[in-house]
Amino acid sequence: MEAEFNSLAEEWRAETRMLSFVTQKSIHQAYQRIIGMGPPVVPLILRDLEQKPDHWFWALRAITGDNPVKPEQRGRMKQMAQAWIQWGKEHGYEW
Repeated sequence: MEAEFNSLAEEWRAETRMLSFVTQKSIHQAYQRIIGMGPPVVPLILRDLEQKPDHWFWALRAITGDNPVKPEQRGRMKQMAQAWIQWGKEHGYEW
């Protein structure tokens, strides 16, 4: 699963790097396939998010049904990433 996630994440980044709209990034087929991997992929996303903040928030919300990002954190990538990382730790995820 980790190899598949890494491959899809690499494809997603390469093909959406120049896109400015999060919606466009989020509907990319590789991103959607990652969402389709379900809850087992959450720790992999959190690890990736911790190493290099990126637009994983849509996927995390879709998979977990949760959103720990406070309104004042929206649009601030590092703060949003930190909110999700903290959420992951509080929910027992290890990566």
